Amino acid sequence: MHKKLLIIMITILFILTGCVRLTDNLSDTINEILKNETTSVNTVSTGYELYIPIGVTQVTDNEYNQKFKIRDRYIYLYVDTVSYYYKSELNYKKSSDYNYYYYQISNNGKTGYVGINKVDDDSYFCVIVYNYSKIEFYSDLNDLPIIFANSLIIQNSIKFNDELIKLELESNITDGREIKYELDKPVDSESTFSQYLQEYVAEEGMEVELPDDN
Repeated sequence: MHKKLLIIMITILFILTGCVRLTDNLSDTINEILKNETTSVNTVSTGYELYIPIGVTQVTDNEYNQKFKIRDRYIYLYVDTVSYYYKSELNYKKSSDYNYYYYQISNNGKTGYVGINKVDDDSYFCVIVYNYSKIEFYSDLNDLPIIFANSLIIQNSIKFNDELIKLELESNITDGREIKYELDKPVDSESTFSQYLQEYVAEEGMEVELPDDN
């Protein structure tokens, strides 16, 4: 784990010092993080556990929605335990939906993608979908490599607890509580991500622009 993080940080250092272009090395960073399964975990939530790297602050844990802070940026995570439980297929965005960077992930049966839009001269919006989770954040160019790497490390570390997820689903059915998800196999995993992230952001009183799923 430490060796892998060292390689990632060295790559980021080259990016920050201008020795290489960011887009040339994001793919290398992705592959370096994902090529070895993350075994360390230090945080437990509802139906899953994960590893939060040093330098990342957990601001809120609202079951499936979490908010982190890296430097002065907020990072929003949504973990879709229901789509994981039903092994739903991901409905991919197209590369044309992103004007700066796009990369489709396939790693040991896990799929996903990274999409980055350049919003203006010094603002980028990043989406990382992987391991039945989605992270979204805004960043300037200088902070983007650090936030990107730490975000993917978090997503790669997520480990699901099948028994707890099953109990939670059964509990939602039997105790009459409002069910957050449809219990039939979800048709479109991607469409649920921004929906619940948007609800979470609204609850937190944050003003964060989320991308249009259409």
